[in-house]
Amino acid sequence: QKDPDYLKLWLDSFVSSYEQFLDVDFEKLPTRVDDIPPGISLLPDNILQVLRLQLLQCVQKMSDGLEEQQQALSLLLVKFFIILCRNLANVEEIGMCSYINHVITMTTLYIQQLKSKTKEKEVADQTPIEEFVRHALAFCESLYDPYRNWRQRIAGRFLNTVEKSRQKYKPASLTVEFVPFFYQCFQESEHLKESLKCCLLHLFGAIVAGGQRNALQAVSPATMEVLMRVLADCDNWDDRNPEEVSRKAELTLKCLTEVVHILLTSSSDQRQVETSTILENYFKLLNSDHSALPNSRRCRQWESRFIALQIQMLNTITAMLDCTDRPVLQAIFLNSNCFEHLIRLLQNCKVFQGHIDRLAVSTIQALTAVMHKSPAAKEVFKERIGYSHIYEVLKSLGQPSQELLEELMNMAVEGDHMAVGLLGISNVQPLLLLIQWLPELESHDLQIFISNCLRRICCINRQSRATCVNANMVIRIIETLNSHSALHCTCAENLIAILGSLGSQSMGSEELLQLIRLLRTEEPKRAHPYVVPVMRAILAMARKQGMASALQYFNLYHSMAGIAVPSIHKWPGSAFSFNAWLCLDQDSVDPSTTSKSGKRKQLY
Repeated sequence: QKDPDYLKLWLDSFVSSYEQFLDVDFEKLPTRVDDIPPGISLLPDNILQVLRLQLLQCVQKMSDGLEEQQQALSLLLVKFFIILCRNLANVEEIGMCSYINHVITMTTLYIQQLKSKTKEKEVADQTPIEEFVRHALAFCESLYDPYRNWRQRIAGRFLNTVEKSRQKYKPASLTVEFVPFFYQCFQESEHLKESLKCCLLHLFGAIVAGGQRNALQAVSPATMEVLMRVLADCDNWDDRNPEEVSRKAELTLKCLTEVVHILLTSSSDQRQVETSTILENYFKLLNSDHSALPNSRRCRQWESRFIALQIQMLNTITAMLDCTDRPVLQAIFLNSNCFEHLIRLLQNCKVFQGHIDRLAVSTIQALTAVMHKSPAAKEVFKERIGYSHIYEVLKSLGQPSQELLEELMNMAVEGDHMAVGLLGISNVQPLLLLIQWLPELESHDLQIFISNCLRRICCINRQSRATCVNANMVIRIIETLNSHSALHCTCAENLIAILGSLGSQSMGSEELLQLIRLLRTEEPKRAHPYVVPVMRAILAMARKQGMASALQYFNLYHSMAGIAVPSIHKWPGSAFSFNAWLCLDQDSVDPSTTSKSGKRKQLY
């Protein structure tokens, strides 16, 4: 306490001994070290009090400007605290002291200096200030996300509930200074380095991922305003590094995903912001009116950046819905009119020159995510939007790519369409849309590819055939075949083969009549080109395939399906019997449910 030089020497020696714990780069996973820093009880007596006074002196001298020696001391103190916090048993006690408030005060002043664009700043070396800011933010992370949950999330590793429950030490209680600090940092911050903004976003994500109590304190109207403002700024790159701006957008979206997930696990009295409010502002930004921008900004380069941001935002919707409380979040999305917003996005993107197809693919992926495993959401989409409307919107964007058409098939099976045998058809409507679209495709190769895929998806098993028959796919195929001049012969043969397969399951008199009418020609002596393949299809319908099976049956495929019988007192006579054959097809397997707690059919 009486000899500052000796104190600095001791701190230098301590920091050098444990330098491997100073992993201040948020982008890297924490390094695994066998040793741990000492507990507070093993440090010299009164050392924490001495360091608090030293830090306080640095804060008090900040307004006059710190000398180089004091700057070095303040950085050394922050490094010392980071190292101490890497022994997780120290986190709570360090968090209860006033160190963090002093560090935030100094960081706020330093960031104000970094935000101001002056000649002095351009001449002076800002490296020591930046180094202090980065270490200060890492110190906050050590307090509020001691297990580095956020870094693991960024690296693509998601902790399950069991792993989180094994985290013995809790993060320190979030200081009330954080929200004003975070808000202030992004005020008039156009001259602040993008890399420092990314560090601030990393810190926010770490606080939200570190623990629910701190997360709910950090997620406030002010911080949500900051995140939305940062996103809105990402389409205006000026002379900034495009990679850094893109990374900033990516981090902001990951923060928002984490926020939505944490709000889902909280009660209404704990929340400062509702998920619906966040989504309302999110969709407003996603569909922001670019026509209001000055012509100087609406250049080709800006368009590509804006579309890239929209694609990132659409992909984030899929990430948000990948959670344990998915049905609850789906309901919130529906109440936020998400379908209308997404369709409007497709309609508005026609004014852009390029990347439209990629935007359409991401929009379809987002729609699929909202409707995934939710019959209610699918019904809402049919009522509010309708597949005929989305067909017209997609068609207005010009000739589709193979990627877009395949995404519609993925929407039908709610997964990779190549795995239809395992997944089954969850939404038959996109398949009907594709059949209708075939004559409009100028590429014959694309017609053949899509019709081949449709043949495999629709005819792969009894369940798929039944789903397609119940959706009146036979009539839709016949309507498409009427445009035979626009169809490649191989594509037409694939569609007729689907007809034969579905007809062997069920074929009504009206459907058969339409099929026969299809073969009529204006010249009586000239045979229709479909005569031979249609006759083969009719023979396939008549031919028995495999074991004899009933043409009418109960479909108990759905997990809630069953057969209801009258209550006992309504039975005629003294008994009631029900006889039926069972056809136990190989059940479709949902990869997400293949676990010890998987469902099974039961017979009573």
